[in-house]
Amino acid sequence: MSSNPWILKTFQIDHTGATGAHLFIEARQPGLFAFILNIIGLDPTAELKVTRGSVSFRSTSLSGMTETSTSLTQIGSFQGGYSKPIGFLILAPFFLILGISLDISLEMSTFTWVGLILSLGCLIAYALQKNLAFGFETSGGTYYGMSFKRGVLNNVSVDIKQVESALLLVNALIGSASLGTSYSLSSDVTKVASQATIMAPTSPKPAPLITPAEPKAQDLVKSEENPGWLWDANKEEWVQDPNHTQIEDTQKVE
Repeated sequence: MSSNPWILKTFQIDHTGATGAHLFIEARQPGLFAFILNIIGLDPTAELKVTRGSVSFRSTSLSGMTETSTSLTQIGSFQGGYSKPIGFLILAPFFLILGISLDISLEMSTFTWVGLILSLGCLIAYALQKNLAFGFETSGGTYYGMSFKRGVLNNVSVDIKQVESALLLVNALIGSASLGTSYSLSSDVTKVASQATIMAPTSPKPAPLITPAEPKAQDLVKSEENPGWLWDANKEEWVQDPNHTQIEDTQKVE
């Protein structure tokens, strides 16, 4: 693989696995010539795919193709992160100090403005440029991975939250495979979009069970005019007195 960061084409996280992979990263080599080859389908590309059972790395070039697949139970570590060009932060004050020094020695003010413009350019470049990396190391110690950055033409950007989400998902899959749960393998991946995150549907919570309140004793009023019946103040109706029924049954038995 090239030592330079690749240009990101696809970054897809699928919590359901319905697309064929829980994590799918696709990148191409940088440069205008590589972009032209990408249009006609001949560009060198690199793919990192994580399914429920394996992690695979695939790289293609004009000379051929290489693919490596390793079971999740044989993964020593799965790595991911990002880096920023700290050299721009060093150059920013350097250009400003250099411009001021030249103006003091030459009794001018032109170099100060030039140094200020260059310093601002370095700060902007540091803020915008960010290289991300993903890879895995097998139990045998072999590392496979790639670093990539946002492309101007592809316009696919990834932030640190997406990187952390991908790492958490892959670590959960590795833990699930280590516990011996079942998994499925898939060689095809359905690309939903250049940048997508597919979430599993959540089932609604069941409604709480509400039981009707039983009438209290103080809500039932006896009436001498209607023996054996009680007046229910809540329902506003007459209900039969169960105690009066039991007394009548006892008298019949005697």
